[in-house]
Amino acid sequence: MRQVRTWAAVAAWISVAQLLSGCSVVERFQSLFPPTQLPPQPPVPVEAAPPSPPQSESLAPPSPAEAQAEMTQWLHEHGYKSFQISAILGDARDESGFNPCIHGPGGFSYTFQWSGRRLVQLHEFAHTNGCPQLHVQMAFADWELRNQPQFACFWNATTAGEAYAALRRGFGRGSC
Repeated sequence: MRQVRTWAAVAAWISVAQLLSGCSVVERFQSLFPPTQLPPQPPVPVEAAPPSPPQSESLAPPSPAEAQAEMTQWLHEHGYKSFQISAILGDARDESGFNPCIHGPGGFSYTFQWSGRRLVQLHEFAHTNGCPQLHVQMAFADWELRNQPQFACFWNATTAGEAYAALRRGFGRGSC
């Protein structure tokens, strides 16, 4: 009886892992009947350089509350939907607590805890080796979301939960 329970638990975990390997079962059905309201993002070469960000007057990092408000406004101004904004803010809260200049373990840095090649790209984009201003970090995150193929699930999501899960997979270098 104990072996049956063990194998049943293993089978259940395998089923869950298979469901999590893609965007969602619902999205697979959506591929049969593509929604007309969400046009596909134009393909852009991964190696394309992001545009230079606009300049800001203040050099001091905002407080977490100010950062959250600034991020919300920036995302609204750049055409993100409310549920996408909720997902991005949730990711920023979990990654950095809305602290735009925080450094975490393992070389992870800033609002979305960039590291490795992505951190180097952020510094090149921002033209600094220090903490980029929040609006610059947002512009770079926007460029990543719009130009990196691992974020296709984010753009196809229809709820904050789906968009958040897509962000976590995408920033973790997973895929749809």
